[in-house]
Amino acid sequence: MLALLAILYCLPLFLVRLPNFDQWSESPYSQPLNYTFKAAGENADVVLFGDSTLLHGVDPTQMSAALGVKVITLPNVAATLRVLDDLTLRQYLKTNRPPRLIVFYFAAWDLDYGHSTYPIGTYDARELLAHQGTMAEIFAYMRAHPAQSMQFPFQFYFINARTSHFFQRPYPEIGEEVLRTRGHMTNPKLTMLDSDCAFPDVLVNDTRDASARDLGARYHTPETKTLYFLAPVPNCRNVALVANRSFDDLPAAPPKVLPAEMFSPDAVVLHPLGPSVPQVTRNLIDAVRPVLAETRP
Repeated sequence: MLALLAILYCLPLFLVRLPNFDQWSESPYSQPLNYTFKAAGENADVVLFGDSTLLHGVDPTQMSAALGVKVITLPNVAATLRVLDDLTLRQYLKTNRPPRLIVFYFAAWDLDYGHSTYPIGTYDARELLAHQGTMAEIFAYMRAHPAQSMQFPFQFYFINARTSHFFQRPYPEIGEEVLRTRGHMTNPKLTMLDSDCAFPDVLVNDTRDASARDLGARYHTPETKTLYFLAPVPNCRNVALVANRSFDDLPAAPPKVLPAEMFSPDAVVLHPLGPSVPQVTRNLIDAVRPVLAETRP
């Protein structure tokens, strides 16, 4: 009985290493988060790296058509940034030539994701690490986070075995969209944010930006320029706390304020709804165009 329990406990650690695991994972973010690891040879001119406001809010194919260059998004969510930092960007650069421009695109309260204490679920990030990480990266995380590592097999069974999708492709349309758009995933929420919204104090009061500044220092080279861009925010009652803040240390312009109805409600961040993506993407195109003109052709 003990041997059987031990096998069942260790089985998820084997299954998650299977090459096509992301195709049948019950997490809707599994295929987007694994996209970077299949993007060898893309050799994009502009690489977009950021949090889930980028994943849901910007269409790289629209940017490519407007700018006349190849644009790609390396999908992340807040959890993967917190657990894995810049793993997807490092992986991309191993298998592609250096881009002309890297855009770091974040919500204003995600700029210091490496030191954030806001409670969020990190299963998706640990699943990605177990699936794609090296043994050294996995063991380093296990040493630093033993409790979360011990819980992983139980969460694996709970998340992946709760429906009849187990060992099937539960979200083929998501994977197809991410491949087609080179890194965009439509916001799965359909409800609009109420016009009487307000940002949680715990988010707008987080004004640190050390993690984002460190990224710029690491990746800005004579060959590759970097640009910071803050995700737009809905016109909530206390929007001035974000829109009137100075982000000169990055440096970055304050986030644009858009109608609340363009976003979906969310406890941690606010993502643009699907019909809002073209407008949000155009805002980024306008910021990228003059910087890209200064780079090598």
